[in-house]
Amino acid sequence: MPANLTIGHFHKRYQKRLKLSFASGQVGLDREIRLPSADEESYESVDYLNIIRPSSVVVIGMQEAAYLASLTLNQQQELFDPLFRGPVRTLILSRDAQMDLQAIRYCAARQVPVFRSELTDADLLAELRYYLNQALAETTTEHGVFVEVFSIGTFITGHSGVGKSELALSLISRGHRLIADDIIEFSRLSPSIIDGMHPGLSNDFMEVRGLGIINIRALYGANALRRNKTLRMIVNMVHFTPENSHQFDRLGDEQPTREILGLEIPELTLPVAPGRNLAVLVETAARNHLLKMSGYNAAEDFIERQRRAIQADAGRNQPA
Repeated sequence: MPANLTIGHFHKRYQKRLKLSFASGQVGLDREIRLPSADEESYESVDYLNIIRPSSVVVIGMQEAAYLASLTLNQQQELFDPLFRGPVRTLILSRDAQMDLQAIRYCAARQVPVFRSELTDADLLAELRYYLNQALAETTTEHGVFVEVFSIGTFITGHSGVGKSELALSLISRGHRLIADDIIEFSRLSPSIIDGMHPGLSNDFMEVRGLGIINIRALYGANALRRNKTLRMIVNMVHFTPENSHQFDRLGDEQPTREILGLEIPELTLPVAPGRNLAVLVETAARNHLLKMSGYNAAEDFIERQRRAIQADAGRNQPA
């Protein structure tokens, strides 16, 4: 479900990044900033002042401030009242925007705090959209290991004891990067982007059976770690047995997927058996995924070549 963010938490979290200060009193701090729900698409999380499509966080830039200054106090109140009854939770003045003190007091009296930022209009709106999209994104947690392999965010999953951490450690030792071990928090930042990260304060540590807790930063350096990455591929590790040997794809002409946060992510089922170099297989899968993203599919190429060879052979065998 989408996360909720109170005004007080918003101020505490982004005060330094957005260079915020209170222009009004500290009121309405327990009110929540929210993204529109699936059945209520009439507002945005943040935008410039807009009476037709109001936002939860309203940016007052130079043009908006000039428009408000052209109105009387009563006209401003008539403008604000329906907005405050709707989604509006706070107003933020940009660096060069001014707002009448009486209007600010009117907002505060209705539990709508007014902030002032040292950022310009465009920078303030861009930063707010970036941070709020992350803070309010729909999230879920999954069990596994999340690594970056040749720039591909790869989620390694499978039953406990199948060797997920060992595979991740092999990839890290080959120059790839760890994002999260054991628990990964995925957030849907846009219709086509799911971002994965470690939900805690640090992703330095891994648990490996037989070794216990190890510090990846101390062992391999800071370059072996990454804070977050877009999810592009899932590797599902499965023990190889005679009973399930027929379940694995031999040709690769079909692309199974797994749904995470409503988005279908390509999934590769990787059989685990003694003697298989799984790190090389995952590297190859990542490279192959990059080729597919560029428009090339090896299975389709192979099938097309076979079709042309069969047609050519049939033509040679035709009676004269």
